[in-house]
Amino acid sequence: MLLPVSQVASLVNALHLTWLDKVYQNAIPKEDLKNTTCTVMLLQETDSSPAYLANSTFKGLAMGVEIQIFYKVNLADDFNPLEAEIDLMKNLKEASWLIVSSQHHTTDPDTNQVTKTIYVTKNEMI
Repeated sequence: MLLPVSQVASLVNALHLTWLDKVYQNAIPKEDLKNTTCTVMLLQETDSSPAYLANSTFKGLAMGVEIQIFYKVNLADDFNPLEAEIDLMKNLKEASWLIVSSQHHTTDPDTNQVTKTIYVTKNEMI
């Protein structure tokens, strides 16, 4: 079984989202931290705990992933981030990920990028 962040990364990469330039797992490399010309997604694990408890054991894992989107500073005028996020969440839902929380948009104080954070979870049998 792939790590939760790897599962979400594979799904996102398979979607070939035209508005997304890079997907990072666990951390953004130092050389890209100040890059504001690309829209990037950072995936971090939030949960990997036993699930489906029965007969004094567990039969699955509860997996959670935090999805952070950092939009490039100069977005195209015809690009609607909210529509892109809704489409992403629909695709995650179709892949059996539950949308736990979709946080409000914020502005990163260091880069002035609009950011979005989405939390997803999925229980998977082992």
